Amino acid sequence: MADLQGQQSKVYRAVETFGNIFALNIIFILCCIPVVTIGASLTALYSVSMKMARNEEGPIWKSFIEAFKSNFKRATFAWIYVILALVVMYGEYVFTMAYEGIIANIYIIILLVEVVAFMLSIAFLFPLIAKFENSLFNTIWNSILLSVSNLWAFFKVMVAWVMPLFLSFNYIGIFYHTFYVWLIFMFALIAFGTSHTINKVFKKVAAVQNNVAVEKEEKKQREIESNKRIKKDGSISRHLYQKKDK
Repeated sequence: MADLQGQQSKVYRAVETFGNIFALNIIFILCCIPVVTIGASLTALYSVSMKMARNEEGPIWKSFIEAFKSNFKRATFAWIYVILALVVMYGEYVFTMAYEGIIANIYIIILLVEVVAFMLSIAFLFPLIAKFENSLFNTIWNSILLSVSNLWAFFKVMVAWVMPLFLSFNYIGIFYHTFYVWLIFMFALIAFGTSHTINKVFKKVAAVQNNVAVEKEEKKQREIESNKRIKKDGSISRHLYQKKDK
């Protein structure tokens, strides 16, 4: 009986999760329509999906809109950074194709380095905006650091996004047969799937921050105790000197 109830609970949870993914995908697409809001929509998408991965989600629409509004400014600047970087790299690619020989090879190497740096900077960019308060520069830098220090997680996140997008939008036949999948649930499904990996990375970050905070607090307490002992010893010494003078 208990096993049956457990199975029913799992089935109910799976159906509920799929319904939430469907609703999340719809509102994400609607909020992406103005294009300039894609960054805020991605941030809100990850804000909700990371909570779903931890079984902490509330009402999907309400949670999404709250995250969309609260992170709109930083997420929009991050989206502008993404667009500008892509435009610059594409311009460099077109420029490079006009050359041949050693110069072309040098330009290609430089461009590849830029592409790798760009990918490192965006893997955790919007989840970081959804999770932590920070400046855009620090958020981009932290995304690079997290990507470098968690290469397997970085690889899984990038493959989960890049491969389906590349296949679906680079080949007309695949796009024709799969475009409705993106409209129904694909964006939210990828975000939800990668959120499990991202949550693990953020959990490590939280653990490190907690350890640093504990060490700072312990150091502060040691300094307070040390100052108290110094004051106490100084008070005793003055008292002894006074008695000796008497």
